Amino acid sequence: MGAELGRWVAGALTAGATALAMAAGHARADAPAEVPVMIGGEAELDACASTGIVSGLRGGVGSFLAVRRGPGLRFATTDRLRNGARLWLCDARGGWLGVVYAADGRDCGVSSPQPARQPYRGPCTSGWVSERFVRREAG
Repeated sequence: MGAELGRWVAGALTAGATALAMAAGHARADAPAEVPVMIGGEAELDACASTGIVSGLRGGVGSFLAVRRGPGLRFATTDRLRNGARLWLCDARGGWLGVVYAADGRDCGVSSPQPARQPYRGPCTSGWVSERFVRREAG
């Protein structure tokens, strides 16, 4: 009976924690941990159609644009970008941009055609940012 009670208590605690997380607006248990940034899909166009620059942040030491694992606040933050950071704009979903960027300005391999639509796999960093803080430069 003791082991059975222990399993019941553990199950009840897990269910309660899941309900609290959902009520607080956190990710559902079945939500994906990451949504890849997709590139390409057009044989005659660059793999990422345009470029942009991070702008509109308040400024100051603590001001940054969060890069996330997917398009939404429920996804984990993977990096922080400052005003002036240059980005390739590759994907978009509901107010979020799938971006590729390199801190050192190297070639990320997205400025030439990629006929098949596929997840970006490097060599640079990719992730999702709010489109509200990105000014399109070209494309």
